[in-house]
Amino acid sequence: MVEIGSKKGNQFEGKEKYVKDVFTEIADDYDEMNDVMSLRMIHSWHKFMIKKAGDIYGKKCLDIGTGTGEIAFQIAKEAGPFSTIIAVDITPHMLEVAKKKETRLNLPVKIDWRIGDALKLDIPDNSIDLVTSGYMLRNVTDISKALSEMYRVVVPGGKVVVAELSKPKNRILLLGYDMYMKRVRKCGHDHDRGKVIDGRQPAYEWLESSIEGFPYGEDMIKIFEESGFVDTKCYTKSMGAVSIYTATKQ
Repeated sequence: MVEIGSKKGNQFEGKEKYVKDVFTEIADDYDEMNDVMSLRMIHSWHKFMIKKAGDIYGKKCLDIGTGTGEIAFQIAKEAGPFSTIIAVDITPHMLEVAKKKETRLNLPVKIDWRIGDALKLDIPDNSIDLVTSGYMLRNVTDISKALSEMYRVVVPGGKVVVAELSKPKNRILLLGYDMYMKRVRKCGHDHDRGKVIDGRQPAYEWLESSIEGFPYGEDMIKIFEESGFVDTKCYTKSMGAVSIYTATKQ
């Protein structure tokens, strides 16, 4: 049964397995589809995230729900040869794609790719200078737990930067957003052909419906604060279709 709440997002029994199977299905075409569906704006979103991370040269960084590694690659370029970059994802096939991409890039540091669960990170307390996450929180079964894990592993004074999809609140912008989502639906259907996964939705229907009931803006800021973070800020991009959060551990 689907449970949609202001702080829980779209939850249902078997979600973890379903999400893993969805991303296994779409891993090979994930980057191409992200470019198409974001109108090629996704790269600018990632650059903004790294800008908001501040000076990360030589730092120890962790990207959670790394997928095909796009944010991790951006971090590696900025953090440089004396840094440590750990990239975690629950889907092995996504990491396989990321590793292949890494071999074609001239990065200053090798990324440590790990299979792992955002709700139970195999990372020591207070050991990471920067934690990032892109479009991952909608896919977990417990948003608060995921943020608490980020808080646990980051050092005091360390920063967390999280990007997530959201909905614009302005009615005029919402009209544009609805037109954009029609494009997403068409692109998704052209790709997945309506193939049902685990008896539920096709892959790209999930990527849209996962936004329903998902907290954003002030609601998400409250969850960050409840997890212990301070100085939490929300920046909206693409007319409110994307929200980027920054927060600090005291």
